[in-house]
Amino acid sequence: MADGSLLRARAQPGDGRLGLDEAITRLEAGQGDGLVVDLGNGRTAIADGHRGNDGLLQRLRGHRMMVALASGAADLSQFSASAGAVKVSPLVQEILDAAVQRD
Repeated sequence: MADGSLLRARAQPGDGRLGLDEAITRLEAGQGDGLVVDLGNGRTAIADGHRGNDGLLQRLRGHRMMVALASGAADLSQFSASAGAVKVSPLVQEILDAAVQRD
């Protein structure tokens, strides 16, 4: 990730996993110790980076945004074109282009 932390995905079965939205809610409330977050397709995420729960919260918010963009469920109506030119890094543009592609 941008801060050098990885969002580790694991494919291990187990109980006590939280969904993405519930995990974000708990992390925002400061109740994130020992969370195991179900990312779907048998993958999970935990706070094992150097930023701990704060890093996990940031990565989960980004994951939720990318899922919403990829599914077309993101509400982008609040963003309007600005008068000035928006400059997007080529690497960011590549990610955004890939997120909206549909087969």
